[in-house]
Amino acid sequence: MFDAVIQNGLVVDGTRARPYRASVYLKDGKIAEISEDAQKPAKTVYDAAGHVVAPGFIDIHSHSDVSYLATPTMEAKLIGGVTFELVGQCGISPIPICDRNAEMTLRNQSSVVSLRLTPENFPARDMAGYAEDVERNGISINLGALIGHGSLRSYVIGWELRQLTSDELTQMCNLLDRMLEQGAAGVSFGLIYPPGSFCNTEEIAALARVVARHDKLLAVHMRNENKGVFDALDEMIGVALETGVKLEISHFKLMGSTQWGRADELLAKVDLARARGVRIHCDQYPYVVSHSVLTSCLPKWAMAGGYDALVERLKDDETFAKIVEGGLPEMYNRGGPENITVSEIPDAEYPEILNKTLVRIAQELNLPLLEAIRHILIRCRGHIQCLYKCMDEGDLLRIMSRRDICACSDGAAYDLSRPFGHPHPRNTGTFPRFLRLVREHNLMPVEDAVYKITALPAALMGFGDRFGTLKPGYDATITVFDYDTIADRATYEEPTLPPVGIDFVLVNGQLVLDHGRFTENRPGKVFRA
Repeated sequence: MFDAVIQNGLVVDGTRARPYRASVYLKDGKIAEISEDAQKPAKTVYDAAGHVVAPGFIDIHSHSDVSYLATPTMEAKLIGGVTFELVGQCGISPIPICDRNAEMTLRNQSSVVSLRLTPENFPARDMAGYAEDVERNGISINLGALIGHGSLRSYVIGWELRQLTSDELTQMCNLLDRMLEQGAAGVSFGLIYPPGSFCNTEEIAALARVVARHDKLLAVHMRNENKGVFDALDEMIGVALETGVKLEISHFKLMGSTQWGRADELLAKVDLARARGVRIHCDQYPYVVSHSVLTSCLPKWAMAGGYDALVERLKDDETFAKIVEGGLPEMYNRGGPENITVSEIPDAEYPEILNKTLVRIAQELNLPLLEAIRHILIRCRGHIQCLYKCMDEGDLLRIMSRRDICACSDGAAYDLSRPFGHPHPRNTGTFPRFLRLVREHNLMPVEDAVYKITALPAALMGFGDRFGTLKPGYDATITVFDYDTIADRATYEEPTLPPVGIDFVLVNGQLVLDHGRFTENRPGKVFRA
């Protein structure tokens, strides 16, 4: 007898094959059989008549690294059908940790979920320890992890604004090699975020060679996504061409009105690189509003030494003037202060500024704009995250129409009843929104859309032989949804609203979401690459 059967659904198996009517039988956490016969005996029966039965949605770019400590159900993601997240993105991972970087690393990770991390509640120090901690605590979905370049750099030299010595670079490469041996899926770079932004191209290439030897993934938040986006893409293509590494361009986009309408040019660059033998892919979130720290608008030297050093620089009038001179152009490249809204701050210690634009904050503080920005950065010790309205929907849809580009959230899981700050709606809405936009704009058939959020990311991460496809012997990780009605409901005003159209979700054979209700099951695990 089978453990369970999902009966009478429209199977969209992740391979881009045409949908077909069948029942999916499960046993011991695996897909045992896919058959037109719906009458074989099973202990549990799930009725999927009229609905799509697909592999569980895969979020290939997520910041839910420590969310399991605050909400093991991973609510904000699971509610949208997500069953796997690849964390450690944008050069920012909670591991590796040593005495030198522990305080800064734990402080940065705490700001993601408003949970104060300490060595006591987060004892992991490397990839092996991280996987053990996740599984010991319990989690409803599966995770894979990249190692952040910024975390590697801070482990070796802290937040010093300088190039590495040859010995330090060797130490960093050896440390990455050890993390990859322990099962990390690759490395990530956040080339606008300190201390990762302090590196040169040679440092990137050295680590890329390590990743290439393991045939794992290099994901990158490029140095620039607005006026310098084409040069930034050239830099990473050059690294991949030189090293042979498998390259993933994170949250592929064009920021700032001066770049709008150039999606085809950027995509052509990707296609040309592939023609030259570069293994390059991209992911994209389905929103025209980005989300990042306010300090990303500052010149990189302002962050040398970390956030405490930044605050001291902000207090000095002469230094602040130089920060403004270096950072003002980037602020306007990201939409300008009237299009930048404060979304999250540490422990909600300054709630008066939440969900307000920088312009409105200045008005309410009765301060000139730049002085207002200075004031809130100092008061929040630099830890302010913002929404940036800076992209064009035409570019968004053009990129989304490509079958070779994954969808992703670039968000994080959190407790829906206790959100941190005023989060981006992409945390709950990404995958239902992606499917809705595909449907409403007739971008591609449902089988291609499902491929972009299942089999494609699974293959890129090196897990394509384990999940991402409905196939006997693969993990029984499945999302059942109504393609005619699936849609996001979260908005910038009400970002925690759950989506509609998702019936139930199973992870490793166990029911974890039943028509919006979270179960007590915690079958998730950390996949080692």
